[in-house]
Amino acid sequence: MKYPDKTAMVVTHPIFASQAERLAKDFGRVYLVIPWQSHSFPTIRAGRTGEGLKGVTKIDSIWGKELDQTDIVIFPDIYFPQEQIRLEKMGKLVWGGRNGEEIEIWRPLCKKVMESVGLPTQEWSKINGMDALRAYLKAHKDQHVKISKWRGTFETFKSDSYDLSEVKLDEIEHAMGCFKHDVELCVEADLPGVEVGTDTWCVDGQYPNATAVGIEAKDVGFCAEFMAWDKIPEPVRRWNEAMAPIFERYGYRGWLSNEIRIAEDHIPYCIDPTCRSPSPPGELLQEFYLNYAEIIWEGANGRMVDPVPAAKYGVEVIMKSAFAEANCQPIEFDPAYANQIKIYNPAVVDGKSYAIPQDEEMQECGAIVGWGDTIQAAMDHMKEAADTVKGYGIKIPNGAVEGIMEQMQEINDSGLEVFTLDKSAKTP
Repeated sequence: MKYPDKTAMVVTHPIFASQAERLAKDFGRVYLVIPWQSHSFPTIRAGRTGEGLKGVTKIDSIWGKELDQTDIVIFPDIYFPQEQIRLEKMGKLVWGGRNGEEIEIWRPLCKKVMESVGLPTQEWSKINGMDALRAYLKAHKDQHVKISKWRGTFETFKSDSYDLSEVKLDEIEHAMGCFKHDVELCVEADLPGVEVGTDTWCVDGQYPNATAVGIEAKDVGFCAEFMAWDKIPEPVRRWNEAMAPIFERYGYRGWLSNEIRIAEDHIPYCIDPTCRSPSPPGELLQEFYLNYAEIIWEGANGRMVDPVPAAKYGVEVIMKSAFAEANCQPIEFDPAYANQIKIYNPAVVDGKSYAIPQDEEMQECGAIVGWGDTIQAAMDHMKEAADTVKGYGIKIPNGAVEGIMEQMQEINDSGLEVFTLDKSAKTP
C-alpha cells in the first residue's frame, strides 16, 4: 500500500538513512533528520550526510516548520525515546520502541527482566568499573564483555583469558579516561551452539503471523528464511512470546530482533536483543517486505499487518573498505540495482554516491541484498547487483552465505528443524 497524500519524517543516525530513501517510494513526501549538533564544533561530514538521496528532503531538526506537515515520525534507531513520547503526546503517529530500547541498552536490566518472565540466562555478572572487570576476568575464562549504553566506546568482545585480553582492556581504559571507575558492564559466560534469530517487529506486544528467521555472520553477511510464526520452533520464538507483555507495557511499536544461542539441549539463551532496525538484515527487510511502508503506518496506528514477502529466502552481504574508515568512499553501481545496494552514512554529491565516515571509523560502508525462492536464487540475485559495484578498496564477501548455510545445517542436525535448506546452493 502506498500513501501519496502522507508525509513521513525519518529521524535516525546516519547508518540507517537508506530507510528514508526506501520509504520515499511509498509516501508522498519524506523528510530526513540526522542529528549533527552533538559538538560545539560540528563537522561538514556529520551535517551533510543524508543529502541528495532520491525523493528525500534533508532537514536539520524534528521541531521545525516541517513537523506541522508531517503525518508520521519514524525512528529506525535507538536513543530517541523522549522525542517519541513527546511527539505521541502531541498527537503524531510514531514508529519506534519508546522506552523499550532499555532492553537493548542496559545489559543487566535485560537479564533481570528475562529472568522475571521465566527465560533462561547463562551465567552473567554486573560489573562496575574497569578495576572490577580486570579482577573478574583474571578469575574467569571464556567471557563475553559488554557495555551498557555507551556502545561507541567499545563493541562486545570475547575474553579467552585475562592475559590475552589485557591489551584490549588497556585500550578501553584509555578510551574511558576519568570515567573508567564508574561504568556499567556486563560479563557473560560463553555458550556452545549456533546463533539464530527472529527479525520481526512488535506492536503493543503483538507479532506478525509470519516473519524472517535467520543467521548472521558478524559484520559479514546474513541469510534468512520467511516462515509462518507457528512454524518457527518454540525455542526460537520463546523469547519473543515471553517478552510480549513487557513490550506491551512500553507501548513498543517498532522493529525488534534478537540473537538466540541454541545448542543440542535446545535451551534458548537470548544473548542480544535489538530494539531497533537491525543491521544486518534491516537493509534486506526494506526490500524483502513489499508492504514495508504499510507495516510501519499501520503499526504506528496500533494495528498489526502481516508482511508480504518478495520471496522465501533473503541474503545480505556487507561491503567493507579500509579507506572508508576515514575518507568519503565513492561507490559506483548500475542504477538498475539501486534498490539492492544500501549505502551506510550515504550522501549523493554531484550525482555520485558516497559513504561518509563518521566518528565510528567503520570499514563497513554498505550492504548488498538479494532474494529468491531458493537460497541459491537469492545468492545469485545478490551477486547480480554486487558485480556492478565499484569503489577504491571495496571488498564484498560473496562467500559469506555458504558459511551461514553450514550453521543452518548445524542447527537442523541438532534435532531442531528450523530451516528448509536448498541443498544445491553454492558459493556465488
